[in-house]
Amino acid sequence: MDKEQARFILRSFRPDGADVNDHDFTDALALATENRELGEWLAQERALDATFASALSSVELPETLRSDILGCLAGERGDFPQAQEGTDAAIVGALASIQPPPALRREILAAMDRSSGSSRVAKPFWKRLTMPLAAAAGIALAFLITRKDAPPALTNAAPLPVNVVQAGFIHAYESPLFSLDEKREDHQTLISILKSRSLPCPCDLPPGLENVKGIGCRELVIDGKRGSLICFDEREAGVVHLVIFRREDVSGPLPQRDHPSLNQQGHWAAASWEHHDNVFVLIGNTEVSKLAALF
Repeated sequence: MDKEQARFILRSFRPDGADVNDHDFTDALALATENRELGEWLAQERALDATFASALSSVELPETLRSDILGCLAGERGDFPQAQEGTDAAIVGALASIQPPPALRREILAAMDRSSGSSRVAKPFWKRLTMPLAAAAGIALAFLITRKDAPPALTNAAPLPVNVVQAGFIHAYESPLFSLDEKREDHQTLISILKSRSLPCPCDLPPGLENVKGIGCRELVIDGKRGSLICFDEREAGVVHLVIFRREDVSGPLPQRDHPSLNQQGHWAAASWEHHDNVFVLIGNTEVSKLAALF
């Protein structure tokens, strides 16, 4: 082993000495004790790493940072599972709609920390590196609902209740993988794009949205049913999202557009109605009174 090879290996040596008994570093450390130049370089490198680690430890990280990073890794690699049959698509859709307990993430991470702390011998670097990649692959399944080329609608799947449509949109929108297929300010252009893809489109918008600038549109697949999404930037209510599904894909009676059904779930307000052959759900992170003012 020469000095350059040793430097390459020792760049991964942790400044707190946690890797001193790791066999992956044995030869490189031995060379650093024999070679003065390499030894001085290692001392400087460890001092720099310690300073950097101290600065990082003072930064307060968002609680969702780990899941956001892993979700983005899964999205960049494009390693999403593809449902080959209707049953597979139905199962994936059901899994994607599951809301885990709020404390689940914290309990899993705590268990991982306890497990790693009980090990006396540190794992080789390549094994540590594969852990987040494997986790990212698992995350990919939960975000399948946000994928543009999601499975086609299942003709034998049961119609969706309106509350499932609303919850499905929120789940997709809050995913780190959410994105719009097209971004345009002219909502008529957005409607034409959706129509060209044989997706449900609005014939008439609520009066309060007729002169509002659009943001973008996309296909929205919930439990195997294909719908549309158009986003608007409304001055009073903020960003609002119009979800559209075919009437045959949504169960239960709904009022007409002039008297929509209104509800508030946490910070999300929603208005739902049916018009011609479609069902509409207008959703916004706002107060229900501001949403009602658009009708």
